[in-house]
Amino acid sequence: MSFDSIGDDHFRLAVESAPAAMIVSDASGMILFVNAETERMFGYGSGELIGKSIDILAPPRMRAGHASLRQSFLARPSKRPMGVGRDLKAARRDGSEFSVEIGLTPIDTASGLVVLATVLDITARREAENALSQRAAELERANERLAQFAYVASHDLQEPLRKIAAFSDILEHAIAASDAADMSYANTVMRSSALRARELIDDLLTYSRAINDAQNLQRLDLHEEIERALDDLSEAIEETHATIAVEAPHLAFDADRSQFARLTQNIVSNALKYRKDNEPPRVRIFAAAQERGRVVVGFSDNGIGFESKYDQLVFEPFKRLHPKGRYPGTGIGLAICKSIADRHGWRMSVTSQPGVGSTFYVTIPVTE
Repeated sequence: MSFDSIGDDHFRLAVESAPAAMIVSDASGMILFVNAETERMFGYGSGELIGKSIDILAPPRMRAGHASLRQSFLARPSKRPMGVGRDLKAARRDGSEFSVEIGLTPIDTASGLVVLATVLDITARREAENALSQRAAELERANERLAQFAYVASHDLQEPLRKIAAFSDILEHAIAASDAADMSYANTVMRSSALRARELIDDLLTYSRAINDAQNLQRLDLHEEIERALDDLSEAIEETHATIAVEAPHLAFDADRSQFARLTQNIVSNALKYRKDNEPPRVRIFAAAQERGRVVVGFSDNGIGFESKYDQLVFEPFKRLHPKGRYPGTGIGLAICKSIADRHGWRMSVTSQPGVGSTFYVTIPVTE
């Protein structure tokens, strides 16, 4: 069909200036006409499309199915949207795919039935929908973490507060009895409990920021960011006589720099803390490529380890597997790591064995 044969000047002008791609094909699927937006959207010139099968505009993997759908439509032609409820894809001249909405209109002409396909590129809309969906999922996860966090925090804070209340009574009686030994003891316990409560509150705030602070995503280099994070631990590494081996390659990935640094530092600090008494800590940081553009970053240590039944519990806030007197801290570090991983859409896991050590894994999408 020539451009002149589709109607009067007003119709031709409307078709050519339409913001949607408009394609006319015959009953066999051969393209008879395309407007200017079709050329722009798909990257073909009109001469490359006229006389070709309309299946050329479908992704190669879908062309056989597309031909079958055309036959179904021609069996009962009617004005309708195509592929309702499905994520339809079209293919440009360069092979790239994009999301589309398609409306089909059968038109009877003197030379037979033709089909007008109106195609809209909805890539921007799909991206916005996906972003909203991801944000909603992130908020749901954050709400779950905060609910769990509030319960655990209130429970853990009660312990030092109960001690302060109880020993304030002991202190009062000791003062009344002029018992210097009991006064000193009560004062020591109350001070220790107050410091413990302050430590918990500080970690509560840190955990809350890890969940709620805005992220500043930027393109980073995996090897460089690990080295940068370890620089801030140089004093602790030297004090524990630790050996840190970084075997991660230079790979590009998107992350919030400060949050990735905190995740790395918390995992390594965990390895330095839970070390064996008779053996200096050794930490190996490596990366193993996965399919679909992902890499697994591993943090392996030779520490005291733990039983595999606790491999989920260690990521919960304020959960401790070892005595507080021997290993200081509140048990918030790995929970912060997990929340950072979740916010980035990364997967985090751990394997461990008592007396052998632990390996933490973080699965991260990488960029070409």
